[in-house]
Amino acid sequence: MAMAMTMQLKLFFGRLRRRSEREEEEMMTEPPTISSCEHSTTSCERSVATSSTCSTVLSSSSILQRIDSSDAIKSEGTTSDCPSCWLCLEEGSDTSGKPLIRNCSCRGTSGYAHISCIVHYAEHKGRQGYGSSNHNFNNVCRYFKFCPNCNQEYQNDVQCDLSKAMVSFVERKLHDGTPRASYLRIVALVDRLFVLSAGSNNAGTSEGQVICSKLMFLMDGMDSVMKARTYYALGCFYSSSGSLKKSKAYLETARNLLQDADDDSDSSVRDIADIEIKLNCSSASSDVDSLQSRYEETFAKSGRETTLTIDAGVALAKALHSSDRHIEAEKLLANLIATSRRVHGQDHHCTKSAATALQGLTNELLEDPSSTDSEFGDIDGWFKSI
Repeated sequence: MAMAMTMQLKLFFGRLRRRSEREEEEMMTEPPTISSCEHSTTSCERSVATSSTCSTVLSSSSILQRIDSSDAIKSEGTTSDCPSCWLCLEEGSDTSGKPLIRNCSCRGTSGYAHISCIVHYAEHKGRQGYGSSNHNFNNVCRYFKFCPNCNQEYQNDVQCDLSKAMVSFVERKLHDGTPRASYLRIVALVDRLFVLSAGSNNAGTSEGQVICSKLMFLMDGMDSVMKARTYYALGCFYSSSGSLKKSKAYLETARNLLQDADDDSDSSVRDIADIEIKLNCSSASSDVDSLQSRYEETFAKSGRETTLTIDAGVALAKALHSSDRHIEAEKLLANLIATSRRVHGQDHHCTKSAATALQGLTNELLEDPSSTDSEFGDIDGWFKSI
């Protein structure tokens, strides 16, 4: 029995040796695949090298296929890359064909919504706020003015559409004849008039004139601060429509009412400063001092990145330029543009306002060879660099 087992083992190992010799002969007859120094490589090493090379080729091909597939998916667009309305969660246009919009400080794919969804949401929140014990303007109309995601004011066309919707909501839904309803209507009309005043076209002139008539009719029931705010809005509107004499009269009335009211609130102090600038009642140097103080106070209270701080900085930069402090104005505007672009985006009104101010400042310096040279030189190249 043992001898039989020994013979079988010898036969097995003999076959295995002959198979190995045949494989070695076959390997020796194959052309070299790695280098010309094959005479120093054993058959085992050749086999490993060949296997490794083949595996690498297959792996690379597989990776390239995955990359091509991934690029194809990206070029077609994926669901996760497509913005959707954060209220109804639908992509694309609403039932009336109006597209998704976003004009706040949200970034990435967040903050997009249909204007109809925002209006519906703002009206719902407004009714809730009006029914609560604390029914001030902020609780009732906040969602017509501020994005609840980034907590920044809506801008441009969205701001214009929502301010109009806010007036419609207050006049249609909150008309119970109570003093609070009348107050909310006045505030909504004043806010709408400010928005129309800031517009770049005359499309809202007729609507603004109707609002002016309504506010003059409602003037008797207002307190002094509300009257001052209303006159301020009237002055801004008539200034934008070209009626400078009437604008000046309204702005002076607003300033006098605010000063007599002895109201130390931030909004009143800010309004007085803005009115003074519009009336050009102060010298350039005093404008710089007051605007410097306002910018520093706003910076300390709300931080570097808020729209209030950026707007205050733009106003200060313009005053610095008027006082021939061109380099200081340029540096301030450059910082404001970089901050606003990073936080609020390229299309935000703060970014555009600061960029327009810097462009205008530089154009003036280029037209006037006697002025101090601009530190930024080629302004178009500078804008591209940021």
